[in-house]
Amino acid sequence: MRENARLLGILSISSAAVIWGLNGVIVNMISLDAFTIAFFRVFLASLILLPFMAVFKMHDLTRIRSCWKPLILNGLLLSLGWAFLFASMKLIPIAEAVLLNYLGPVFTAILSPIILKERIERASVAALLMSILGIYLISHEELLNGASGDILGIIYGLLAGLSYAGFIIVSKRLRKEQSSLTTAFYSYVFAAIFLAAMSRPMAPSLSTMEWTLLLILSGVNTCSAVTLYLYGLAMVEAHKAVVLTYLEPLSAAIMGAIFLGQLLGPIDILGGALIVVSGYIVARS
Repeated sequence: MRENARLLGILSISSAAVIWGLNGVIVNMISLDAFTIAFFRVFLASLILLPFMAVFKMHDLTRIRSCWKPLILNGLLLSLGWAFLFASMKLIPIAEAVLLNYLGPVFTAILSPIILKERIERASVAALLMSILGIYLISHEELLNGASGDILGIIYGLLAGLSYAGFIIVSKRLRKEQSSLTTAFYSYVFAAIFLAAMSRPMAPSLSTMEWTLLLILSGVNTCSAVTLYLYGLAMVEAHKAVVLTYLEPLSAAIMGAIFLGQLLGPIDILGGALIVVSGYIVARS
């Protein structure tokens, strides 16, 4: 049973990472600033999850006294992580923004043994290094071309990665007390509050297509994907979850090829293969 649960956790995290690969395409197709997009993402996600909370987790709506502080912190980290990532994607190439954001999981893999008292296996370290190399190969051209690019975009990307690292660690702790649905719901609610203060959003004048993309970003890429991720996080060690989420940049490269006409070259394919192999190593270790 434990092995089946672990495999289910791996599948949940991997699926979430693949779905997130579409985020960059959607963000660049919506004519709003990054913080406003992030606000509507979590605000709409909260509204979508509310009926599910009322039906399945009614008792959890009020039973958060023991962990309301980490839930607020998780909402803050989530709001900063997504806002900074979207801002980075608006200023520098998507692949470079994703690369900078994924410095966060590297920080998590280093910090999780200290904060969460998890043991790092050698296979996970090797897989982590292989994943980093794979991301570099996928993003090497953008990284080189972006050397003289927008410094602010690079700073936003680094801040997104740092926020993401904190979100992973706090979520791991929360999942010991709360369900994935409850953790996700309250994280979105608090994130929406923080982002409302940061962006002061107003009812935007968007096309039907842009509203549809916002709903996809909120319903599929947020409600479904993040809940899947948090569900899997309860069954998989944080540093292993880190490596599995490296499927996101591979997914982003594929989505870019499909929707933006960005064709994959041999080096990109090699980088993607390294990421897939690293995920396999984590699953087997």
